[in-house]
Amino acid sequence: MICGKTEKQLIHEIESFHGFAAPGLLIGAFMVDLLYNHIGSSVEADAVVETRHCLPDAVQMLTPCTVGNGWLKIVDFDKFAITMYDRFTLEGYRTWLDLDKTKSHPDIYNWFMGLVSKKDLPIETLRRSIFAAGHSVLSIQGVNVEPDFAKREKKGKIAVCKKCKEAYSAWQGDICLACSGKGYYSAI
Repeated sequence: MICGKTEKQLIHEIESFHGFAAPGLLIGAFMVDLLYNHIGSSVEADAVVETRHCLPDAVQMLTPCTVGNGWLKIVDFDKFAITMYDRFTLEGYRTWLDLDKTKSHPDIYNWFMGLVSKKDLPIETLRRSIFAAGHSVLSIQGVNVEPDFAKREKKGKIAVCKKCKEAYSAWQGDICLACSGKGYYSAI
């Protein structure tokens, strides 16, 4: 069982949530499971993920921590690591995919390091390797999260943009960032 789910249930939930049973999300499920084994399921935990790839979905799918509720933060170090910590004491655990340990599971190592093509390593073969490896390819350590980092951002004051008339965070000034030319889109 991984996070209380059978292999079949886990793959089905991953496919439903993520679109397909990505190997990184499968490993992420083992990471979340290992963290829960250490921190305990009764702890009100926040989470930090150190990459934008796959791991945020594992945390959001298997824990109550999401980007939307503010209990999940993403720091883009592009490391395959997750931290879960008690939001009151700031004590927790960090787990990561340990490359030295993956060397005894060549399919995982070769996939993660990009040494083999998808054609040469079928997804089913890689999945079997991941389930066979389980927690054995992970390392874990106790951590204390820095108080300033652990602070949850409050939404803050809302204003109405004088230009587009949409609501936005008032810290942006008299007009929203999009109307001030700093948006990610341009109207057509």
